[in-house]
Amino acid sequence: HSMVKRQGFIRDHWLTFGVGIVIFKYFPFFNYYFGVKVFGTSMWCYTMWTGLNRFIARTCRRNEYMAAQKTAADVMSGEDKIVNSMRRFANDAKCVEYLGTFKEDTEAKIGQYRAALASKMQAELSERALKQLQSIVAFEAGMGAAMQELVVVEAAASFKDKYPTDKAIQDKAFAWAVKSLSGATTTAVDCPVTSHFQAAFQSVQGVDFLTIKGNPKGTLPERVAFAQQAKDIEFKQTFMVTAAEAKEVKDLAGKAKSGDSYDFSKLPAEAAARLDGLYASINAKVGFAMPDLKPKPIPLTADSAANAYIQQVNAQLVKAAETLKQARLSAFVSSF
Repeated sequence: HSMVKRQGFIRDHWLTFGVGIVIFKYFPFFNYYFGVKVFGTSMWCYTMWTGLNRFIARTCRRNEYMAAQKTAADVMSGEDKIVNSMRRFANDAKCVEYLGTFKEDTEAKIGQYRAALASKMQAELSERALKQLQSIVAFEAGMGAAMQELVVVEAAASFKDKYPTDKAIQDKAFAWAVKSLSGATTTAVDCPVTSHFQAAFQSVQGVDFLTIKGNPKGTLPERVAFAQQAKDIEFKQTFMVTAAEAKEVKDLAGKAKSGDSYDFSKLPAEAAARLDGLYASINAKVGFAMPDLKPKPIPLTADSAANAYIQQVNAQLVKAAETLKQARLSAFVSSF
C-alpha cells in the first residue's frame, strides 16, 4: 500500500494552502475569514482525513495479508497431512496380491524355519556332547595326575603311621644313621625310608583298586583303593545317572500315570518342579542339549478387535507349549 501512495501528503496539502493564499489574496472577496477560517480549516480536515484513511487502510491491508498467510500455511499443512495419510495407504492395492500367495509363502517360510531349527538343535547337541566328552577327558586326566601324587603322599603317610609302632624300622633307621655318621658306604637297602617307598611302589603294581576293599588307614594299596573308589563314585555322580535318580523319576512317573499315557498336570507343584529339575540335571550329565522352544506371547495393541485375535493366538501358544512339555516329559520318563 505504501509503495503506490505518494509520500509527503501533509507537505503537499499545506504547500497547496500556502500557494492558494498567496494567489487568491488579490482576488475580491478573498478576505482573512475565507482564507484562514474556511480554506485553512477545510485543508486541515482534508489532511486529517487523508492521514486517518491511510492508517486504517494500512492496518486493514496488514491484517488481510497476515490472515492470507495464515490461511496459506493452514492449507499447506493440511495438504501435507493429507499426503502423509495417503502414503500410509500407498501399498493397500498390493494386499490382494500378497494374500494370493500368502499360503504358499507361509508354508515355504515354515519349512525353512523347521530346517533351520533342526540344524541349530543338531549343532547345539554336537557342541554339548563335545564339551561333555572334553569334561570327561579332563576329569580322567586329573584323576591320573592325582593318582600319581596320591601314591607318593599315601606312601609317606603310611611310613609316618608305621614308624612310631614298628620296632624293626626304628632299629634299621638307627643303624643307618650310625653307619652314615661313621662314613661307611650305605645303600638303598640300608635306608628304611627308601626301602619303605620301594616296597610300597612294588605293592601297588598290577593291583585292581576297584576290587580290593579301600581303607584310609590300611596298606598303601588299600589307601590308594579308597581314594580311587571315592573318585569313581564322584565320576558316576557327575557323568552318570545314579540309581537314586532313576528311582525318583520312576516314582514321579507313576504318580502322573494316566492309563497308557501320562498326565503331568496331576502332579503337585513341588513334584512337577522336581521332575523338571531331574530332566535338566540328567540331560546335562549325559551331554544332551535341551532346546529352548518357549513361545513368547504377542503384546496387545490399542485396537480392541485386534486384541481379541491376539488373545486367541496367545492361548494357542500356551496350549502348544503345554503339549510340547507333555511330549518332552513323556519321552523322558519312558526311557527309565
